[in-house]
Amino acid sequence: MRIDGRKIAQEIRDELKSEIEELSKKGITPKIGIITLGPETSWEIYVRQKIKVAAELGIKAVLINLADASEEQLARTVREIDSDSNYHGIIIQRPIPSNFNREVVVNLISPEKDVDGFRDDSKFEIPVWLAVKRILDEIIRISNFEFRISNLVVVGKGETAGGPIIRGLRKMGIDPKIIDTRTNNRDQILRNADILISCVGKQNIVRADQIKKGVILIGVGTHGEDLGLRGDYKVEEIEDIAGAYTPTPGGVGPVNLSYLFQNLIQAAFSASSR
Repeated sequence: MRIDGRKIAQEIRDELKSEIEELSKKGITPKIGIITLGPETSWEIYVRQKIKVAAELGIKAVLINLADASEEQLARTVREIDSDSNYHGIIIQRPIPSNFNREVVVNLISPEKDVDGFRDDSKFEIPVWLAVKRILDEIIRISNFEFRISNLVVVGKGETAGGPIIRGLRKMGIDPKIIDTRTNNRDQILRNADILISCVGKQNIVRADQIKKGVILIGVGTHGEDLGLRGDYKVEEIEDIAGAYTPTPGGVGPVNLSYLFQNLIQAAFSASSR
């Protein structure tokens, strides 16, 4: 069963449109600042989608390209935007240059405008976790699939995807098995998984010969190729094995983006009531 992330995303966006109309009646247009660092090839495809969806929803998205900026220049720019009440949210698009202090960068944005949810004290949950949770709920709803929580596996534990998803699962009382570069019995863990969430962003991280029949497969990790965005597994290889799976593109990504803008709209409502 192919899980249509675009359909789920549209359901969320339809709800957001009514909230945006409510803000409009108050004279408020949700506004987000998208700050990019490093070469355009590393972020262009992701930022383009954010700007496109923002336009469709009636959200103002401002791209601020700091390709060659220092950490100090980034800090000045974030402080300037953060102090502007017309901005309701700010994101610093990954990847962050390796010579930047990631903890400092994350905490440049105030908790009220951290719509990516990366601060420990952010007012918002991380969108990618909300997306995975929604997709799991959708799979259970439409298939009556009963799975064993003990056999939920997450591949990768990076700061932007695997880590937040693992923390979200644990908050729900689920302790997933985790595969990273130091895992020795990787293939055995993969083959035992009832639910497999792959968050790496490299080709062939999960192969057809590593999964069992009926597994739920959720692909979070993405990487760019000449033909466009690709995921951690090849859909044509796993679609007859998995009981349910998300494609790339059109799986987790659109849902993730919808929850980012849901956070932004919540931020706009909160700002209007202060």
